[in-house]
Amino acid sequence: MATVWISYAWADNQHNDVDFIAQELERAGLTVKLDRWNISAGRRLWDQIEGFITDPQQSGAWVLIATNNSLSSEPCKEEFAYALDRALRSRNAAFPVMALFLTHTDASLIPAGIRTRLHVSITDPDWKERIVAAAEGREHASSKQDVLPFHLRVHFNQPGEKTIAIEVRPRAGVWAPFIAGIPAQDKDRVQPNIMIGPRDVPTGSGMLFNCGEQMSQDGSTWLMAAGNQSTPTESYYIWCKAMPSKLVFGVNGGAQHTVTLNTSGAI
Repeated sequence: MATVWISYAWADNQHNDVDFIAQELERAGLTVKLDRWNISAGRRLWDQIEGFITDPQQSGAWVLIATNNSLSSEPCKEEFAYALDRALRSRNAAFPVMALFLTHTDASLIPAGIRTRLHVSITDPDWKERIVAAAEGREHASSKQDVLPFHLRVHFNQPGEKTIAIEVRPRAGVWAPFIAGIPAQDKDRVQPNIMIGPRDVPTGSGMLFNCGEQMSQDGSTWLMAAGNQSTPTESYYIWCKAMPSKLVFGVNGGAQHTVTLNTSGAI
């Protein structure tokens, strides 16, 4: 189990933020050492820090909690310079020296030694894995989000009466015949129509085969259909005067997808 030494400005732990980081890194599999946990009273501070930094048995990595407080603090800057120098001279340049940024920090305060090494933001969902991987001397495995089987993009500010074009296409395979639908209560406000065209190029005119519009049998959805194939290179565009609250699209009589949209177009 890798051991990491954390340096920080005490002002940044007034609300236990540093304690939280230490807790999360320990839960992620590291042994964490903090000064208030491990520095012994009555002994010289720098001698103890030197031991933690230079002794492979006591630490496998060094992390600075980087904030305006720590980066502008003379004791923290002295400790960083000392730790970096001792680490490189005694352990070799591969010794992990990292910075974890808790907030937006004045760029002029960031030492070159931090800018040229691993620095991670607490807003990065992979921050713990990045630090653990560096401490363990391995490549970090980024978390992988599921990729939806379709592409959806909203094109705003299009010329003409209908200024919104919602682009949809499959990432693989073919949608044919195609169908799209919006809630019946949105029909008059949205006034949608569909058209096919090249991907990423909103297309408002063209030729659709076997096309038509109608209300669903249960009266809940206004449906628009066409026989043209949608592929990874051919998109359908749902042209709208306003953003619908929900959109259904896919194969007429086959696999379909439903997304809820807000006014900015986010799913």
